[in-house]
Amino acid sequence: MATTMLFGQAMAADLVIYDALDQAGTAVKAFEAKTGLKVDLVEPGSTGETLGKIAAEGDNPQFDIVWVDGSAVLERMAEHHVLQPIPADVYGKVNFTAFGKTLIPASHAFIPTGASTTAIEVNTSKVSKADAPKSWAELVKYAGFVAAKDPNFSGPAYQWLAGLFQTNGVEEGKVLLTKTLTNKAISGLTSGGKINKAILSGNAKIGINQDSGILAQQAKGEPVIAIYPSEGSVVLPQGLGISAKTKHVDAAKTFIAYVESNEGQTAMQKGDDTDFYFMPIIDGVKAKAERPQIKWIVLNDKAASAHEIEWKQWYKDNFGQ
Repeated sequence: MATTMLFGQAMAADLVIYDALDQAGTAVKAFEAKTGLKVDLVEPGSTGETLGKIAAEGDNPQFDIVWVDGSAVLERMAEHHVLQPIPADVYGKVNFTAFGKTLIPASHAFIPTGASTTAIEVNTSKVSKADAPKSWAELVKYAGFVAAKDPNFSGPAYQWLAGLFQTNGVEEGKVLLTKTLTNKAISGLTSGGKINKAILSGNAKIGINQDSGILAQQAKGEPVIAIYPSEGSVVLPQGLGISAKTKHVDAAKTFIAYVESNEGQTAMQKGDDTDFYFMPIIDGVKAKAERPQIKWIVLNDKAASAHEIEWKQWYKDNFGQ
């Protein structure tokens, strides 16, 4: 879903935000009503498409804020000086939970606004709970029937891939995926919605999907469950970064303060699609859906960022459509 935006309109706005998150629209609408500031919200599509738009703009970026899933991709943008560090005084005003504090990058490349993770999605009308895989390693049992997203299109998918390599080992992870993702028709999908479609009405039985998307399907009454792998669940932060060349730092700070407030976090939950089911990381804010206690693992963003091009190409060569 793309928003057409004329350059003149962007200049007239107090803030231009590029995003790939479902709840950005509700958050921006509430922010504008509260502050009177005008925001041009540009939604190129997936995280990959959003990052592609930024890359195409090169040295003439048209955004002030980028808001996407995935700490690794935001870390890489900061290393390439596309983003500037989030000011320390901005962080100092946020009332993070203990979990939220673990997501703060040492580089301050971005500021987390919420979190989710990648889980094993199981269609219980096709696979019994007793037979469902309990770990990434057990996915091999369903080789050819496992749907997955291509990290070249999906920020959450790259976070998952880098996390799998971190927890299982790079070479071991590659062997596992090579044995598991043997059906290219469903191994290189571009979105979580397409994974759900493959599981619910296609021939996939298992999916590797964002857990917030699975929770959204459960809320709609679909026969799916989320299984959190025994190896641990690598955190997928929703991250907000500030353009290195923005001239609207004050407006960006005001927006960050809003989305990191109880009021802003509540506005971010007013919807029924995937990202509305994020885990809040601000004290006093409850998640939209009940989440189990799981073993959270924080991604090594430096390593993930350093290997991003290499690992994405490997995935495309082996499993892309």
